[in-house]
Amino acid sequence: MKKTEQKISVSIDEEFRLRENLSKINLFYTNLGLNYKFSKKLKASFIYRITQKAVDGRGYDIKHRIMLDVIYKEKLSKKFVFQFRQRAQFENNNIYSSRDGRYIESFLRSKFEIGYNYTKDIKAYFSEELRFQLHDPRNPESDYGLHRFRHCLGIDYNLSNSSTVGVYYLVQNEIKVYKPNELYIFGLQYGFQF
Repeated sequence: MKKTEQKISVSIDEEFRLRENLSKINLFYTNLGLNYKFSKKLKASFIYRITQKAVDGRGYDIKHRIMLDVIYKEKLSKKFVFQFRQRAQFENNNIYSSRDGRYIESFLRSKFEIGYNYTKDIKAYFSEELRFQLHDPRNPESDYGLHRFRHCLGIDYNLSNSSTVGVYYLVQNEIKVYKPNELYIFGLQYGFQF
């Protein structure tokens, strides 16, 4: 009898991030995703995210985001895996704060990752991500340009076939934006798929 793979899955991810070398809360978010596996190497996802992002002196801003991902994974050897993710992202920021909060900002994000499977349950990885601004109705001068880079090191641990915990350190460099900055982010994540 041939074993068949489940093609459709639902995922929930929770994440908490600290920034500025663990001295400040950056954000909390929840992802709800619907995933479709075309093959062992190719997967697509539709994801909704709600984010609470810390803003100095103001508390937290609420963001709503829709993401469409296409992920390609290639096993390079017994231990090493390459993954490429292309994401189209649409979000609004602080929707109820003003008319500007209803405007939708859009990006294309390209992420390259090399993973090392230390054991069956432990994976270390390094990734590079480029974010391109497609449209920002509040700042149209930044449309169609490279917006930021992300460099990340992390470790994931499989708690079971359906749940994972992870920790990572991320450096983010912004360019071509008003007041570009560099962030140092420590993240904790938990993911569940059913």
